[in-house]
Amino acid sequence: MRRVLLDGLVKRYGGVAAVDDVSFELRPGGITHVLGPSGAGKTTLARLVAGLERADDGEIYFDDRMVQAQPAHRRGVGMVFEDLGLWPGLTVAEHVGFPLWMGRRPRAERRRRVAETLSALRIDSLANRRPEHLSAPQRLRTALARAMVTQPELLILDSPLRTLDRREREEAREDLRQVRAESGVTTLAFTDDPDEAMAMAEVLVVIDLGRIVQIGPAAELYGRPADVFVARLLGPTNLLQGQVDNLPGDPRGEVIVRTPLGRLIAQGTTGLSGPGAPVTISVRPECLTVAASVPAGWNRFPATVERIVFRGEIRQVHARGPGDWPILISVLQGQAPAFREGQSLTVSVAPEHVVVLPGKFALGSLQPRSGDAETGAG
Repeated sequence: MRRVLLDGLVKRYGGVAAVDDVSFELRPGGITHVLGPSGAGKTTLARLVAGLERADDGEIYFDDRMVQAQPAHRRGVGMVFEDLGLWPGLTVAEHVGFPLWMGRRPRAERRRRVAETLSALRIDSLANRRPEHLSAPQRLRTALARAMVTQPELLILDSPLRTLDRREREEAREDLRQVRAESGVTTLAFTDDPDEAMAMAEVLVVIDLGRIVQIGPAAELYGRPADVFVARLLGPTNLLQGQVDNLPGDPRGEVIVRTPLGRLIAQGTTGLSGPGAPVTISVRPECLTVAASVPAGWNRFPATVERIVFRGEIRQVHARGPGDWPILISVLQGQAPAFREGQSLTVSVAPEHVVVLPGKFALGSLQPRSGDAETGAG
């Protein structure tokens, strides 16, 4: 298991920095996901770590060894690309054995290692098939087997699950979990799919325009995003413009914010400039509760059901709050009351689920995610 440190990496193409001062550390044997939209710099960063590109600045350490000047084949890295990189003329076994052949390993060792790796990935029965005769998950396992056959100390996954459908992705995640559990390989994965990242990552790195926006455990980033970009990237949320009414005045660190829904109490907020400061409130739809009784100290406001969307395990309730502001509420199907259009509700939320983000976003300036409810102060 290998510790990997990226320190101030920069890569420019012309005058544009595709990777801009990126620094973070990979825990030995852990899995870190880099999440960002298209054009965020993910593939460039993956190629820098793998040795397929040279950084313009910064350093890469594998344990205590500086490697940014070393070629890819000397870094001990296995990589699975987005397009998987399978050649139509080679069989599964030939694909898996190719890195060993390139490394001039003895024939007997090649045969043994290929057989072991095919068995571990459950594709030994497919050894003589070519890519056109494989399903999408089987092609992914072939590419993964090729990356793992040399027993790398670092595995890089550059969005290899992107082309799979939902069911295939679930299957592929289980394959990756099994490979990692058995090998203990340090893993650096890149994706634009927040569900994939949050389901698999021990550490989540959110990147945009080549720069790191936030790093931490996935649950922490989801519950306490650093800004509106992270809040929206990780899932549906209710966004409201507001102004700070007062700063924390008690040990719990509560702050009151004026919003279109009324004054809301938030908790655990730091770094606000003072009363009157413009802020953005983020509240996840599943954190909103619909009940006649409201616990003491919780925020509450009235709303009217506008429409109900069935989403399998949940119902999405689209409602209108004070001032006709849109509100999105997610309720588990098994716990959902019999909502109806036009129904009046009392909506409540605990202060710890009211997240205060710095600055004021402009309505209409962001590309909306499906399910977002964006509201403004008017």
